[in-house]
Amino acid sequence: MITEKELYFQGDGRMIVDCHFHVDETMLTLEKMIEGMDENDVSKTALIAPMNETMFEVESTYQQNLQRFFRFLILHAPQIGLEIYDGLVKDGFFKLYGHSYKIFTMPRNDVVAAAINRFPDRFLGWAAINPMISQSLEEVESYLTKPGFIGVKAHPFMHEYSINALDTVAAMCESKGIPMIIHLSSERDSYKYLPEKYPNLKLIYAHAGLPFWKKLWDYIKDKPNVFVDTSSDYLNASIVMKAVESLGYRKVLFGCDGPYGMKKFNDDFDYSSKKAWIESLQISDNQKEYIFGKSFIGLID
Repeated sequence: MITEKELYFQGDGRMIVDCHFHVDETMLTLEKMIEGMDENDVSKTALIAPMNETMFEVESTYQQNLQRFFRFLILHAPQIGLEIYDGLVKDGFFKLYGHSYKIFTMPRNDVVAAAINRFPDRFLGWAAINPMISQSLEEVESYLTKPGFIGVKAHPFMHEYSINALDTVAAMCESKGIPMIIHLSSERDSYKYLPEKYPNLKLIYAHAGLPFWKKLWDYIKDKPNVFVDTSSDYLNASIVMKAVESLGYRKVLFGCDGPYGMKKFNDDFDYSSKKAWIESLQISDNQKEYIFGKSFIGLID
């Protein structure tokens, strides 16, 4: 159990817990990550196994304009946006900005466990599962018994499966009272399936509920166990603001989706822009504390 006292950080006394960050030391070493955490008052980070090969980020006006266009389509022309979204994954590769990155079918939970063993006071861990391979539920459950592991990560989008393939693991998480964090595919109404079948399941939809956003926010606003996080460059300050306005500050959790979105490998991860999305909200400092960590601590405690 992670107590609030353990997660309290020095500085301005605010708890900041990043609920969504991947381990890829070819992009960002753990030591560099911790340096960035310290500089930005991030007390702990919940780590996820790498999902694909190292991504060679291209910082350009072209890339930024594509991101803006994709956000616009998802918000205002979702049918077109979903078609583009579906095209990002094909034949086991993640395709982005003209590059292809091999998707790892077997989650490397051992990498997360090793990071927690090295820095147990700074890292938590999600045990990732791919129900489409021989990886057993027992294996995932064994990681959940290790110190620092807090819940299960599922990726129907990259691993290309229907949400009902998560029935067994969702039932396990619900019975144990531990959360699941999910990156959704574009499967129709998939965001409704688990909350309706497992109403006591603690559930986080990554990237503010991408690719559904508005429809998803309307659906989960009255569901006390369902949350979204603020991770990823899929989002921007405006989308985070809309999510908080739709859901309320208690249902939105701070996350970064690092090291993706970096400008340089093994450079300091730029937490400041992701934090600014929360800092700029027109809500009280006390309410921001729930986004920055208090609500997430309640989920994993």
